Amino acid sequence: QVNRVQGEHVAFKRLLWATPLAAVAATVGNAIVYFVASALGAMPQDFVVQDSGPITVTPVVLSSLIGTAGAAVIFTIVALLSRWPIRTFRIVAAVVLVLSFATPLTIPGAPLSMILTLELMHVVAAVFITGMLTTLARTK
Repeated sequence: QVNRVQGEHVAFKRLLWATPLAAVAATVGNAIVYFVASALGAMPQDFVVQDSGPITVTPVVLSSLIGTAGAAVIFTIVALLSRWPIRTFRIVAAVVLVLSFATPLTIPGAPLSMILTLELMHVVAAVFITGMLTTLARTK
C-alpha cells in the first residue's frame, strides 16, 4: 500500500525492510561510538548509573533498536495522516532529537565526556533512522 496524497509518497512495504536496516545501521553506528569512546576513556566503566552499574554496549544496542521501532511506528502514523509525511516526520524527528538531549543531563555526577558521548549517540541514531526510513520508504 502507498500513501499517495500530494507530492510525497511512502511505500509501506518498503518500510517493512527499511526499518530493520535502519535498526542495524543505528545499532552498529552507536556501538562504534561506544567502543571508540570507551577506548578513549569517555565512557568510564567505574561510573555507576543509578545503582545499575556502568553503561555497557548492551543498553546502547537495546536503546538503538527500541528507538528505531518507535520511529517506524511514528513514521507509519504520520504517513497515514499527513499530506507531506516525509517532511512532517523529519520535523517530528528533529524535535524528538532536541528533546532527547535532556536525558543524559539527568545522570547525576556524570562526567562531561560521558554526557557528550551519549548526546553523540542520539545524533548518530537520529541520522541513520530518520535518513534511512524517509529515503528507503519513499516512492517517486
